[in-house]
Amino acid sequence: MNTNNDIAVIGLGYVGLPLAVEFAKKRKVLGFHIKQSRINELIAGHDPTLEVSDEELIMVLGTGLTLTSNIEDLREANYTSSQFLLRPTNTIGLTLRH
Repeated sequence: MNTNNDIAVIGLGYVGLPLAVEFAKKRKVLGFHIKQSRINELIAGHDPTLEVSDEELIMVLGTGLTLTSNIEDLREANYTSSQFLLRPTNTIGLTLRH
């Protein structure tokens, strides 16, 4: 996957998915999650955790949000604005690129 995303959100759990969806309403976002089964659920347009409505998820899929579980996609992506890393410690690591 060769993408041009403004923002990458790593970890699409109860914090990362809503963040990715909100950003995807205005920017191109690459959402990464380690479990392919989670990516499959989201690509199908449903978040079993109910953090994001099906309608909202479907709206951003294909327009602003790209989902992957392939770490290589993160390496190949061309981030033009910023990257968010959501850590299990509930902290956010932010790297800004010029």
